[in-house]
Amino acid sequence: SLSPKQTTTHISNTIPPFPRYCKVVNVTMTSKDASSRHGNDTVRTTPVRNPLNIERLSSWIVNHPSPALQSLIFGAQEKSNQDEQWLKERMEVKQFGFGQSNPTYLLIITNLPHRNDALKVVLRRKPNKVAHPSSHALHREFRVLESLLVYNKQLLEQHPQQQQAFDKSVPIPTPYAYCKDKTILGAEFYLMEFVQGRIFVDPRMTSMGSEEERSEAFKDALRVMANIHNVPWWLIGLEKHGGRVSSGGKDKTHNPTYIERQLQRLLQITSKQSELMKGSDQGDVQKVEKSIRQIAQVLSQHASQCPNPFGLLHGDFKIDNLIYHPTEPRVIAVLDWELSTMGDGYCDLANFCMMYFMPSIEKGWGVAGLGDMKLEGTGILTRPQVISSYCRYHDKARRGNDEYYLTTMTKNASSTPPVPTRAADYNEAMAWAGFYLSFLFFKNCVIVQGVAQRASIGVASSAVASRVAGLLPEMVRLTTHILKEFPPPKSKLKSNL
Repeated sequence: SLSPKQTTTHISNTIPPFPRYCKVVNVTMTSKDASSRHGNDTVRTTPVRNPLNIERLSSWIVNHPSPALQSLIFGAQEKSNQDEQWLKERMEVKQFGFGQSNPTYLLIITNLPHRNDALKVVLRRKPNKVAHPSSHALHREFRVLESLLVYNKQLLEQHPQQQQAFDKSVPIPTPYAYCKDKTILGAEFYLMEFVQGRIFVDPRMTSMGSEEERSEAFKDALRVMANIHNVPWWLIGLEKHGGRVSSGGKDKTHNPTYIERQLQRLLQITSKQSELMKGSDQGDVQKVEKSIRQIAQVLSQHASQCPNPFGLLHGDFKIDNLIYHPTEPRVIAVLDWELSTMGDGYCDLANFCMMYFMPSIEKGWGVAGLGDMKLEGTGILTRPQVISSYCRYHDKARRGNDEYYLTTMTKNASSTPPVPTRAADYNEAMAWAGFYLSFLFFKNCVIVQGVAQRASIGVASSAVASRVAGLLPEMVRLTTHILKEFPPPKSKLKSNL
């Protein structure tokens, strides 16, 4: 099996050496940390860094009308004398050590009359301060989880044998209840199922038992991604998800592409984040913002010509946002849907491929990648194999939609299907891969800038937020390099910025 010490590394020929002026981020991580965030509690959680008002939370849970939530807490028994104090005495709160965006907690509730074991529930909360109204979109995350839960149930109804339905389903944690009332915990939050499994922070998956398992784990991730992009969003309540729908045509003259719209929004966010930076050298802040704007300008020149396939996006699809089965190379839940929207599926694919340009965890970026690793003999797919596998699974999921459409449309005749999902073309995907990678690295520059901004005012949620914030100059440099090294196909250059 592959271990970090046995891994043969080399300096990638496509990425220049790190400049001496870049800040180096040191990370200490044990093998257990690297292989799973869902191991024992001492590994995956930290002392509570962003305290919760447990009394108010307990009162909200006890009095919430959701049947699913009430069943979790009280079982089939009717609630009698159980109040917030009763629940508060049984609840322990821990905070996950990951997640730079939204504070995420583990609620452990013990001594429930209807359970022999402790009940574990995940709580996701917005930070108290946000730079842009559209960021930290937990309401969007909860809505898409609810819709996908409906979709998965419909698949099971059509295929009582679970294995058949699993082929096209999108595995998710069950959402329980959402709270818009900011007076409860100081910000909006929601509760969802705790899924027991493996989360691989390190995409090398060193704890996988064999080369074959590692290969199957990568392929299953791509199968799930393809399933997401083929979800019939218009039939499960996502017609207005992300605020946009497809025009269904090729004419982009009056319909900006998904990336064009994203560039406009991200530039607004980066400007606001720069304004909110405190305790930082303003010269450095302005220099980074200028570099981000220059990258956006180049991307904008090609954005109107990109393929722009339309469908449901996860928004941050990557290995460490997936929970794998405890013993099998199979994805059992997809996490972190806050960036989900309707848009260009090649963006999710590029987001997944970013790890091939990031150095390994030992190099000190604070995130793990495969950029300095020889993949031969590991079972890990190469980037072209990732794109090829995705296109193959996408075609399979797309061709399998006919039965679902017919069955569901019979029940809901008012839902009119849009233009059918485009096939994912390997040659097209490879030709535009550099452009999409550059855009995703640009997007992550803005995200890391947001982490740096929150760290500067003391509201960053992750235990490693300050180290992640230190990546910003290197992320900007790498984004510029990829855009030059892997340019998009030649087209009529026109910027809309």
